[in-house]
Amino acid sequence: MGFVSSIIALFILGWLNSYLYRKYLRKRNKDWIAFLAIISIGVFWILDCLIYFDVLNMTWLNSLPWINIPASGSGRYFLWNSFMVIGLHPNISPQAGMEIVELVLLISYFPWYVVGKLLGKILHGYRTYQQGLYWPFRPTKTVIKKREK
Repeated sequence: MGFVSSIIALFILGWLNSYLYRKYLRKRNKDWIAFLAIISIGVFWILDCLIYFDVLNMTWLNSLPWINIPASGSGRYFLWNSFMVIGLHPNISPQAGMEIVELVLLISYFPWYVVGKLLGKILHGYRTYQQGLYWPFRPTKTVIKKREK
């Protein structure tokens, strides 16, 4: 997952969840948005903690030719350099004292999800009957009435 890639993914997931909530889930139960938030953020926290403590060993990615994850501290190295999977190599090596920064990044998953959710609510609308800010760009629905002969 990685710190930065998780933040980006949670922002997009918050946006997507606000759309799904307004379009489909609000009609059934108004508590779905909290349930989606808990599940989304919880999954990312659990995965990143398992990678950080090397429970999920990420050295299997060394089979790709452009990736070189060291054997010791592979979880922390992968969390800082997760974009190397797509070919970007920032080469950040975890050092002593970076634990505070890592903790702040883990805690910031929730605010980034909320920002994505709020932006999604602004663009999609808060209620099921609202159109949101991008309603002028939506295709118009035309109703064709059947002519009776």
